[in-house]
Amino acid sequence: MLIFLMHLSLSKVGKRKLEQESHTFQEKWERAYFFVEVKNVPTCLICKQSVSVSKEYHLRHHYETNHSRNHEGYTEKMRDKKLNELKKRLKFQHDVLLNVNKISDAAMKCSYVLSEKIARASKPFTDGEFIKECLLSAAEIMCPEQRHAFANIRLSANIVPRHVGDVAGNLQDKLRGKGKSFVAFSIAAHEGADVDNAPQLAVFIRGVDETFDVTEELLDMVPMTGTSSGNELFVCVEESLKKFNVDWSKLVSVSTDGNSALVGVEQLVTELKSKVSGLCKDTELKSVHGLILQESLCTKKLKMDHVMDIVIHTITWIRSHGSDHREFSALFSELDAQYGSLFSVGLKWLSRGMVLRRFFELLEEIDFFMSSKGKPVPQLTSKDWVKDLAFLVDIMTYLNMLDISLQRRSQVVTQMYDSIHSFLMKLCLWETHLARNNLAHFPTLKLVSENERDGLNYIPRIKELKTEFQKRFSDFKLYENELTLFSSPFSVNINNVSEELQMEVIELQCNTILKTKYDCVGIPEFYKHLGNGYPKYKNHCAKILSMFGSTYVCEQLFSVMRQQKTTKYCPQLKDSGVTSLRRVAAPDTHPGVE
Repeated sequence: MLIFLMHLSLSKVGKRKLEQESHTFQEKWERAYFFVEVKNVPTCLICKQSVSVSKEYHLRHHYETNHSRNHEGYTEKMRDKKLNELKKRLKFQHDVLLNVNKISDAAMKCSYVLSEKIARASKPFTDGEFIKECLLSAAEIMCPEQRHAFANIRLSANIVPRHVGDVAGNLQDKLRGKGKSFVAFSIAAHEGADVDNAPQLAVFIRGVDETFDVTEELLDMVPMTGTSSGNELFVCVEESLKKFNVDWSKLVSVSTDGNSALVGVEQLVTELKSKVSGLCKDTELKSVHGLILQESLCTKKLKMDHVMDIVIHTITWIRSHGSDHREFSALFSELDAQYGSLFSVGLKWLSRGMVLRRFFELLEEIDFFMSSKGKPVPQLTSKDWVKDLAFLVDIMTYLNMLDISLQRRSQVVTQMYDSIHSFLMKLCLWETHLARNNLAHFPTLKLVSENERDGLNYIPRIKELKTEFQKRFSDFKLYENELTLFSSPFSVNINNVSEELQMEVIELQCNTILKTKYDCVGIPEFYKHLGNGYPKYKNHCAKILSMFGSTYVCEQLFSVMRQQKTTKYCPQLKDSGVTSLRRVAAPDTHPGVE
């Protein structure tokens, strides 16, 4: 019985082996039936039909039924020649199809990349068709044989917004994925208005993962209704974070614009602190009023409206009555470069430095021109007014330089704090110098100064600025020791370090290899070289690295929104489409079109 079962088992194995061999495509079938195997499927070279089962019976049946009478008289040599011809034709067709697919894929990628650039540049979606015309014209001249490839690029007014929506969706998916790896994150929230004057809350997130890679992107753009109370702002921020499943316990700080005129900002910060402390009793949310210079800092504290009003009024009149005047070409070139053709009283103080300097340099020509037109401006010949103008030129130059340094992209908060601290030190120095009528750092004022007491007149304005800076940026003074520990770990006084970090910081300060690396690469790159050591200190550094120093990234987005004028260019967009456009156009986003 046992022998019979063994014989039966072996016979089944042999049968399966024979069946498998019979289902394996044989090379001899190529010449016999003009079949080849394409992706493991027998395919007829003559009619391109495929056979589901790789068995000789099915191949022979197909050949004899459909093709044998046309090839019955073929000798072996003729069959070999025919087989080679059919194989070459199949390969050619495959290569053509592959090339078409490559061209199609490349054209699709170009469509997405160009759509993204249109959104980022705040251009109307209808520009896509014009861009395609330009590409086709260029192709006809440079590579006419490739014109058909460019013709496959789709940039119609209907396609571009769809691509922008897809790219925005990709950004959201990437942010959700990255959010899970954040060991610390902060948010910046700022309320502004779009081109239709509709209130919007822009919320940006800045997260840091365990490898100290930083992600800074738009979290959400929330339409606001009614009065923007603190509770409404909090609900919007809470909903934005909920969409991305972000862990509230890892929230480090919130940055707001610090404008006391904005209703509810302080209440928003209070609500956020309450939320975080409720989740982590030992954690205190840091609140930062943005370091970007507010307009009120200049307009209220400098008290130089009597100068600026005359400058604006005079320039506006000259532009409308003598814009072709040769002497003023440099002035108007500066105006056009800064503001286009819209120079008005609504322009920001902090962007007027170069215009003031041009005005000062052309003071005599401007006075002569206005007088010749029967529109004399008495202030232009007033010595006291000219001194005030000169002082304003100098101080606005310094403020402009500071403002630009604070607006640099991807800055660490400690760098911004250093810039403010430096400016405060300069204010102290200027106050001392002016008391001695030393105008070394006020070169424009020095040109028109006539007596030794001129500098004394501007000490009150310097004091006002210094007091305002100290008040506005007191938030960062509270965190000075923590910031110093991040930026200068090898020189920080260990007594100013929290007790839970002291042991790790001492070990770090005594590590000569890491000290050399710190001197070589600086921060924040240095923290990527700490490896698995110093876990508490690394967590502290990740928190500081995540902090926003300002809401400039939000303000920049609102500037882009005003440029886009979506309702004019894209009336077909719904709210979701507008949000997609904002997300793609937001600064520092990285869609990664593939």
